[in-house]
Amino acid sequence: MGDTQNDDFEMLKALFDFEATLAKTLSFSEGEYFHLQQSNTKQRNWWHVVNRKGQVGFVPSNYVATVKVEAEYLLAFLSDCIKNLNESSSHSQKQDLLIKIIERKKQVQMFVKPHSKKQQAPKPPPRLDDSTPPNGVSPSFDLRPVVSQQQISEERDSPPKSSSTNDENDDTRSKCDLKNIKQHSFDTDNQDDSQDSSESIKPNAIYEIVQAVRKETQLSHEMSKVAVETVLISLREFLPGGAARSIIDALLREANSNITCPKNAIDAAPDALRMMTALNALSKAANDAQQRGWALHDDSHDIQTQLLELISVMSNADVNISQHVLSSHRYVYVTTLVQYYQMETRWPLRQLLLQAFGIMCGLERTALATLALSSLPAEIARDMRDNPRAVSRLSHSALLLSMVLSMGDKLPVTHFEQLGLEFAQFLLELLEDPPETDVDEQIPDLFSTLLLAYNLQFENPFDNILLNALETRDMAKTFCEKVLLLLNREGDLFAVSLRVDPITNCLRASKQARGVVVPVVRGHGVLPSCHFCNAFIVDTTSLES
Repeated sequence: MGDTQNDDFEMLKALFDFEATLAKTLSFSEGEYFHLQQSNTKQRNWWHVVNRKGQVGFVPSNYVATVKVEAEYLLAFLSDCIKNLNESSSHSQKQDLLIKIIERKKQVQMFVKPHSKKQQAPKPPPRLDDSTPPNGVSPSFDLRPVVSQQQISEERDSPPKSSSTNDENDDTRSKCDLKNIKQHSFDTDNQDDSQDSSESIKPNAIYEIVQAVRKETQLSHEMSKVAVETVLISLREFLPGGAARSIIDALLREANSNITCPKNAIDAAPDALRMMTALNALSKAANDAQQRGWALHDDSHDIQTQLLELISVMSNADVNISQHVLSSHRYVYVTTLVQYYQMETRWPLRQLLLQAFGIMCGLERTALATLALSSLPAEIARDMRDNPRAVSRLSHSALLLSMVLSMGDKLPVTHFEQLGLEFAQFLLELLEDPPETDVDEQIPDLFSTLLLAYNLQFENPFDNILLNALETRDMAKTFCEKVLLLLNREGDLFAVSLRVDPITNCLRASKQARGVVVPVVRGHGVLPSCHFCNAFIVDTTSLES
């Protein structure tokens, strides 16, 4: 920042309090002063400053303002900086900072000394014009010392030794000024090079770097982003200022934004090609008439390979790529996989299909709605009832069906041929009396979540199939315990790792009603329904101990 003709110098003054949360930023209070370390920064959102304590860091530009101060105040400020730096032993790059502050102090002293000797006859040196840069040297770089007429007469009358001393002082000052000029020119060139380098960075360069890391390391897209950011931050610590560091800063700014594949390059992205190859192979298997035969099973390895590839890509690729491929041709790939699930009878392949559907639910809200409106829920319900003692099969099926139903999308009426009263009774029966092979007690937890998601289908208590199924039972002890436990913990009843917005916790409604959500009838007829999860609210004061 430049200085004015009136010997006023510019500093930065804090307008508000600021609490630093990022590395290399400074906390400060309102009214605190700073000396600007570097003004030619391309990004004006942050200023690189030093405070009175000798601490160096960045401050947000919208929290400070430029103010005029007298040379004496700036000298005192710089003296305090030097004193605090000398007392500090842990400051990094301490010597470089000391040299810069001492040089700046000497420059300011050149303006102060003439005013401190007003009793002397000689006039101060001629003032510099408005075009004089902050280092006190004119643009013509005229390094000849400016001497008054009185000083010339004193030099003639003084002894030769004194004259020699003055000459040496002038030469020393000239050398210092020349050094400052060269340093200023060097810094300016470096800053210009840095700006040119950062401007010449290829668009989407950081995304290409992330994809290169993902390709070579087999890391997921998210983990590749973390790896690239870690390397860039480490490089920035070791590199000196200049073009290289400017490039690192530009890449870090891009990395801090949302790193996604450009829309015009999604179709050609390696992950998109892998995903479409797997989906096309599975579509071919679904359309193959031979798959409808029971005797042909020699293709299971090929189909399993394609399913594992699809699961791997959807789990690890850029989310935008997976969403783009799934939504292509109005989600035809999703509906084709549902058709293949209906035809496939081999459980190992069905299990992989369920895993793929589960990942789709977490990736795309529309894909989840497409699955809910397809024949998949009815087919899963039929498969569960056909295999009441296969714990692994029941667990995978219940988990996916909970995800499909958790958003409350209304199912077609025809689905309730499989998802009707008998299905609800089947779930309650296994929940209360799980298979003997369920040693980990997975069935009660999974089926409780499934029943709560299933309950979202019914708005009118009189038409609630789950309520009708509960009325046919003498006891639903385990189900009540599971629901009350969830409510007491204030947990999300449908937390199944979806990337879409979670269901609103029905505890809000129960607190407003001053009751406890109890999904069972105790001889009180139809109970009021919770607006959020359609559970049944009973006033705690009316419950018998």
